[in-house]
Amino acid sequence: MKKKLLIIALILLSIGKIKSQDVHFSQFGQNPMMLNPAYTGMYEGNYRFNLNYKNQWATVGNVYETYAASTDYIIFKNSMGLKSTGLGVAAYQDVAGSSKTKTTRVDLNLSQTVYLSENSDLTLGVGFSYMDMSANYTGLNWGNQYNGVEFDQSLGSGEFITGYAEKAFDLSAGMLFRLFDDKLYPLEIGFSAYHLTQPKITLLSQEDFIPARFIVNAVKEFDYPTNKNWGYKFVAYGSTQKRAREIIVGALMRKDFGMVSKYTGYYSNINVYFGGYYRIGDAIIPMVQVTVHKKLTVGMSYDFTLSKFSQASLFRGGPEFAFSYIGPFRPIAVVSPKNFD
Repeated sequence: MKKKLLIIALILLSIGKIKSQDVHFSQFGQNPMMLNPAYTGMYEGNYRFNLNYKNQWATVGNVYETYAASTDYIIFKNSMGLKSTGLGVAAYQDVAGSSKTKTTRVDLNLSQTVYLSENSDLTLGVGFSYMDMSANYTGLNWGNQYNGVEFDQSLGSGEFITGYAEKAFDLSAGMLFRLFDDKLYPLEIGFSAYHLTQPKITLLSQEDFIPARFIVNAVKEFDYPTNKNWGYKFVAYGSTQKRAREIIVGALMRKDFGMVSKYTGYYSNINVYFGGYYRIGDAIIPMVQVTVHKKLTVGMSYDFTLSKFSQASLFRGGPEFAFSYIGPFRPIAVVSPKNFD
């Protein structure tokens, strides 16, 4: 009976992770250090904060919730005043199902950027992680508690387990290549690897390990050639972890409000992005994001499940919210490059 219940639990958890054994966000670009440690410090400003929240499948009776927060800083710049070394801290917590299966992870990320030419750069990143995993099996329904009509908690379960708790250390690494066009929109291509140490865990007295996960992503934004107040962005994401696969493709339209000066460096505009992503074989994800002064971003998306699980979820996946702030809020004037030779 234990093995059957374990198999069912693992199946449900794998569904809860969209065929991937790690937590993730649909708005993956709004949690950059969880996507790739090379994104640490990759922004225009002095500091950055990110917050994320995802809620899944309330219709099946038990909410799956994921929280994340991160902050990163540019600790060294080169002689041109451009980012050289970045340092950041990211954390998330995932709570799943009736057993309150909880995964908490804290990452310390470090990145280093090398400028290949006037319009391209390469960044390498590494992350050191601490993981804490636990579950509480008391209060769950077991086969011995089924009286033929319903589950009766007053009946003995016949099980002698109350939950589990594990702690582990982990390692991740990644690289990010950027190529800028004439309008300073970069083509970003990233590759990252997580769980390089493949931490061991013990569940119901059976030892297992967390398999390595590999992620590739690409982003490119364009202006409409005939209307400077409109643009569009293409995104692609792929992840593999053992036999689990996940592929996301999508596009967002951009509408600009206000004036933009690329010569002075001052921005007094609001950018509204709207569109959606498609998680192949699983869900469609409509999305809207609002960016103010290139510093403050608020995003909202919703997963509509299309897989076989949609019969239980009533085609409802869950809402997701993202918040990002790059300081200082007041736009910074462009300063002429400095040469210390």
